[in-house]
Amino acid sequence: MATDFIPHTAAETVERITFGAAAIPALLVRPHATGPRPAALIQHGYGAEKADLLPLASMLAAHGFVSLLPDAWGHGERFPASGPNWMNQLSADYFLTVLRHTVGDLGEALTTLLAQPNVRAEATIIAGFSMGAMAAMVVGTEDPRVAGLVSAAGSPLPDMVGVSLFGSAAPSAENIAWASQHDAATNVGRLAPKPLLLQHGDIDDMVPQRGTQRMYEDARPFYTTHPERLALQTYHHSHLVTEQQLRDAVEWLAPFFS
Repeated sequence: MATDFIPHTAAETVERITFGAAAIPALLVRPHATGPRPAALIQHGYGAEKADLLPLASMLAAHGFVSLLPDAWGHGERFPASGPNWMNQLSADYFLTVLRHTVGDLGEALTTLLAQPNVRAEATIIAGFSMGAMAAMVVGTEDPRVAGLVSAAGSPLPDMVGVSLFGSAAPSAENIAWASQHDAATNVGRLAPKPLLLQHGDIDDMVPQRGTQRMYEDARPFYTTHPERLALQTYHHSHLVTEQQLRDAVEWLAPFFS
């Protein structure tokens, strides 16, 4: 669901690590280059796993970025042996529960990435696809350590509350309140004027494009003195991310940090 292509190249070093009290499995991707490097925390989408966005990490490695790609809560190597999971709980409420846990984990992931040798604290960005982009939006607009944000097919959370994912019932009152509290569009002034790239397919049938458009419009007043640091890129496709889209993201992002 994340990509419609097979990566053509691989980064020089891909290391399997765990981090945090929960021993969260992740991939750490290092470039050939030595010395102080920019870095990226990359979160996959719902129903996927940490390796799905390795093509993005590989492209970023070519520009000197160190990348960390963790498994989201309940995904990949963290898939539960029994009980509720993303395969048997087809509800918007469970989706937001996974998202809440993933947002919490990303704080630890960012700490882990910043602790890597030669990572530049002032040049560490966060990126994601779909659910991963939604989580990245929350962390990117609330954690001052984040130096830039890339969202592919993401959305501020309030725009998802009325979306009936998988034909399911609406989220619980608790999750609706949490989504409202962590509205990335409302909080975008905390990120600005750091680089913000928003990408979306114009026929996305899972995450409506209107959330990305609202995020962009709410961000524009904060980027009047640095308009080059804000971009909206749209594509004629549904809920996926293409190779060209990832290349566009890296081409736009890398000059700010390389």
